[in-house]
Amino acid sequence: MMSADGVVQLVIDQMNEVQAEQPDLELILGHNSKLIVRGDVRFSIDHQGHTYKDTYQIEITILPDYPASIPTTKEIGGAVPIDFHHFPITGNLCLAAPVEQIRVFAQERTLRYYINRLVIPYLFSYTFFREHGELPHGELSHGLIGLIEYYSEFFAVMPITAMKFLKLLADNSAPQLMACPCESGRKLRDCHGPKLDELRPLLPPEHFEEDLREMITAAKVTNIKLPERDVMPKRMVHNLRRKQGRKARKR
Repeated sequence: MMSADGVVQLVIDQMNEVQAEQPDLELILGHNSKLIVRGDVRFSIDHQGHTYKDTYQIEITILPDYPASIPTTKEIGGAVPIDFHHFPITGNLCLAAPVEQIRVFAQERTLRYYINRLVIPYLFSYTFFREHGELPHGELSHGLIGLIEYYSEFFAVMPITAMKFLKLLADNSAPQLMACPCESGRKLRDCHGPKLDELRPLLPPEHFEEDLREMITAAKVTNIKLPERDVMPKRMVHNLRRKQGRKARKR
């Protein structure tokens, strides 16, 4: 882990790149050794033959373990309503599905990349929404449904097949010579293996297991039948069998 002085120097160096493009953003020291980037961010984006220009006041919080952790961002000028893709408790902007934020930031752990690839696309999407009443690239639902949609879109498969891929991530097991769960007839390494390899290093297996647990629970609540053997993570199967064994002994 980088020292506190090392983090500060890294952020200062990265701010030089940021301010070359966004001169109205400045770096300040916040509480509990948090670094804050605050000010106006401007953009000009061409989309479908039209140029969208806008300015927003933002505040980016950088935690002491940066760049291991992703910064968080708030819009502080009151231009973006709270019901437009915010996290309700913190007020931070929901820039993308959590795992997608990690995936994007892992490609280049710099403030410039974070702003250009996550913050500005979010702000542009609100500018577009304000003018047209819809988002420029479609919209994921909130909460659990949005999570299911994200994984389905990421793997380009139906939700149940996406759950099969999550099982491989949750079990930390994906034999490259196994048949791909998408039933393409190809080996995993020649089909969806590279997509799994994108996600596997980003989060521990427990994270994917928790996402999968929520999906399985939601399916049961809504009476959706699942091929449990194909989607249930090993630890969940083990715990279920243990509970069933205790119930059988009590009888």
